[in-house]
Amino acid sequence: MKNFADTSIKAYDECTKNVNPELKRYVEEKIFPEYSKNDQGHGILHILEVVRRSFVLNEGLNLNLNPDMIYVVAASHDLGKYEEHETGEKHAIIAGRRFSKNNDFARFFDEADRKTIKEAIEDHSSSLEDNPRSDYGKLVSSADRNTTIEMVFIRSFFVGKRKNPTQGIEDYLEFTLQRLRKRYGTENPENMFFADEAYEKFLNDMRLLLADGDKFKERYCEVNHITSRNHVLAEEPGETSYKNLFTIKEEHEDR
Repeated sequence: MKNFADTSIKAYDECTKNVNPELKRYVEEKIFPEYSKNDQGHGILHILEVVRRSFVLNEGLNLNLNPDMIYVVAASHDLGKYEEHETGEKHAIIAGRRFSKNNDFARFFDEADRKTIKEAIEDHSSSLEDNPRSDYGKLVSSADRNTTIEMVFIRSFFVGKRKNPTQGIEDYLEFTLQRLRKRYGTENPENMFFADEAYEKFLNDMRLLLADGDKFKERYCEVNHITSRNHVLAEEPGETSYKNLFTIKEEHEDR
């Protein structure tokens, strides 16, 4: 199966080449380690992918947004996700507050830009009823959308495992099938402000798979290496190559 860890880190290096090196170093050392506290569906691998997609969309759609601001919005958008499970407060609000309280970012951005970044972080949630307040919010919201079936399945497994570890695999497969049919259906599609060819292809492939429940469940189990549908979520490790993903700094030191 595709090694998302290696692919994302290589792509991260390329797409962030125009980001202020000092800012990038600060985020890698001070912000990225915080994602080890989140469930693996909202961990560093997901963040790397959202950073990559943000820059891909910005370039491909000629949005001409500030690369430093793109980087920080994408890199910060899921900070404190673990607190949502504990307090019930929306993680987009938690992440925005964490950014605004971090005075170190005043070294890199003026007050107006920091306000735009905070709002963009707050506006990234797919459940948002109103449109994001800036193109930065629209960009990270769009970049936050999955573009591979494998990533959807891996992320959903770890989210489910954290929320309800004693749920049976069979029940969770049916729940996930129905949830994703609703999310990716034609009647009420998810928010996508900046769609591109990669997203459209993914959406078509996902809808085809969702049309066949048996194939969907088989593929889900294959991707997550589920050994028995008689198990509960806690009894299955999931895609273990993601379990001990190093921080960016550690990955670079090993190369």
